[in-house]
Amino acid sequence: MASFPVDQVQTDLVAALASNQAVLLKAPTGSGKSTRVPGFVLDALGPGAGLVLVVQPRRIAARLLAGFVAQQRGGALGGEVGYAVKMDQKRSRGTRILYLTDGLLQRWLMDRDGLSGVSAIIFDEFHERRLPTDLALARSVALKRSERPDLKLIVMSATLDLGDLESFLAPCTVLKTEGRTFPVTTEFRASSLSKPRGGRPALPPKIWDVIAESLKRELKADLSGHVLIFLPGVYEIQRTCEMLSQVGWTEGREVLPLYSSLPPAAQARAVAAGGRPRIIVATNVAETSVTIDGVTLVIDSGLAKISRFDPRRGFDSLATQKISKAAAKQRAGRAGRTAPGRCIRLWSKTDHARRRDFEEPEVQRADLTEAYLQLAVSGELADFNWFESPPELAAERALSELEWLGAIEGSEATPLGEEMSKLPVHPRLARLVIAGKVHGCLAECLFAAAVLQGEPLFRRKGPGREDFRSEGDLSDFAADHLAVSTAVRERFDPRSCERYGISARAAREIVQSCEQIGRAVGALDFFLEDVRFNRTQEEFGKALLTAYADRLAVPMSATTLSCRVSGRRNGQLEKDSAAKGADLFVATEMIEIEGRDRAVKLGGCTVIERDWLDELFPGKTERRSTAVYDERRRRVIGLEEVTFGGLVLESKESLDADPATAAELLAQRVMCGELVLKKWSEPVEQWIARVDSLARWMPELELPGFGPA
Repeated sequence: MASFPVDQVQTDLVAALASNQAVLLKAPTGSGKSTRVPGFVLDALGPGAGLVLVVQPRRIAARLLAGFVAQQRGGALGGEVGYAVKMDQKRSRGTRILYLTDGLLQRWLMDRDGLSGVSAIIFDEFHERRLPTDLALARSVALKRSERPDLKLIVMSATLDLGDLESFLAPCTVLKTEGRTFPVTTEFRASSLSKPRGGRPALPPKIWDVIAESLKRELKADLSGHVLIFLPGVYEIQRTCEMLSQVGWTEGREVLPLYSSLPPAAQARAVAAGGRPRIIVATNVAETSVTIDGVTLVIDSGLAKISRFDPRRGFDSLATQKISKAAAKQRAGRAGRTAPGRCIRLWSKTDHARRRDFEEPEVQRADLTEAYLQLAVSGELADFNWFESPPELAAERALSELEWLGAIEGSEATPLGEEMSKLPVHPRLARLVIAGKVHGCLAECLFAAAVLQGEPLFRRKGPGREDFRSEGDLSDFAADHLAVSTAVRERFDPRSCERYGISARAAREIVQSCEQIGRAVGALDFFLEDVRFNRTQEEFGKALLTAYADRLAVPMSATTLSCRVSGRRNGQLEKDSAAKGADLFVATEMIEIEGRDRAVKLGGCTVIERDWLDELFPGKTERRSTAVYDERRRRVIGLEEVTFGGLVLESKESLDADPATAAELLAQRVMCGELVLKKWSEPVEQWIARVDSLARWMPELELPGFGPA
């Protein structure tokens, strides 16, 4: 077996584990840490030891690494070396090294008594700083310091400031090793494609055009080896792959995409060793862990899609952002694994100097609701030892949502919260499933929860949800159900599903997720045929309202997709939604999409009846009388409003506004200059000033005056 740089620290690693210290290993890409260290640990533990868990931030890395390590150790995947990820696993009773995702480890920490049967946990690629990784590490450290002092902990990172982490893991042995890479020449190349049109300002170039410009120049130089192109998202990858597959100058090279939602076979094809020269177009999944031998050129857009939860508005935003210097270094290193290489960065040196050193930890930008429910159930919420504390506003939002869902009281979990925590979904989805049991529509709620926690069902290109809508549908999930049923009929064949605009992988995982959540809730006999949205519209609507009443929405008018959402928010209804034209509906998905108007898209909508609010939330609907100034009529009018969560459900005008309120409104508008009264002139202003002064100077006259009360 070939040697790796990390082999140099094997003796020190084994010694540290023998002294029962945690180990912090800093080793760059290409050092062999992800593939060699698990074997070092297993061999050091000896026969009879428990599992060695290798925690990966991504499913694709867990699967591919497990296959590679199994081969290197002379066994079959699923034997001594296996993997376990969401909806997929290959393991057996003989498995000793198990690659798994951080989310799955979180479940193990919740469900297993002290991680019985586990001897060591290796946290790989910790520098990515995912929230589940932070939580799992903190819990593992606490477990080692209490009931499992024998538990071996190893934290590995390619690029990270080790100071705080060393203190957090203490007592801890710090090991460092260099990577085995060839020199990589880096070139900054800002785009030259922006051109003015007709005297107007230059339009920003399309990223696929910029990629093509740079790649064509390199291929003319008779480039050998594979090309790895980093792009921010799936849409950009698909457009780039289409373009590169159609031009003549890429002849002789295979153009392949690589991203997390690709079928496993397509992922393996992109990273396989050997074969003819490839152009691999990838997201940041190719930054770490996933090794592609033979890459001699990296073209880096310097961008990534980042999801950020807004605790003030209560929804996610998805935006393309600049990567950090550390991530750029990781990407460049992919070009020097087997031979000298080059990296072309499509930005300037000045831009690079302004970028942050490391990526922002997910704990600073993620929805904390699920994490806080887990901590409440385990009794850790009040004094959890975070590696990095979350923002105060995000924490307050998570606690508020859990209280609203009935999951916690103070820092303690309620019986309902404990029941919710047993389901492998977000607390809001768990509340939906439990409500489905109460309202007699469990199958429909299981399906909706599976759709909402999975990857997008409909592809961006091709037919969409509208092609699966039926007349009379009152929920977008009815069309989703028909689409998944179509995928089942096509046996999840990717090409057949693509003709319908469906992701075969997403559809398969929805079915698997339905069954998984169903088992957790005690519904062991779930069948897709049991889902009948046309027969349970009222029951399903009430169950959905139970979990999503804070996302109630009303259209601003009958001719627009713009809507008002509870919590004084606005959103844009999808044009193919079943809720189009409804007076009142619930939106299960709210996400801000980048663009000119940065619209908040409302998806997964279901029509709601007004009287269900009083039935499910008695006393929460408020009636109030107010007044507003009508610009068109130039007068104050009265309003009788019915509101729920700050959302106006009904509004009735009246010309008989309260005189005192009307006077105050008019006075405010006059004083701020928004309203000019007829015949109001300079002589009038002077007369008011004289009367006001006289009232102050000679109070015995008892003049009313015009000054502030």
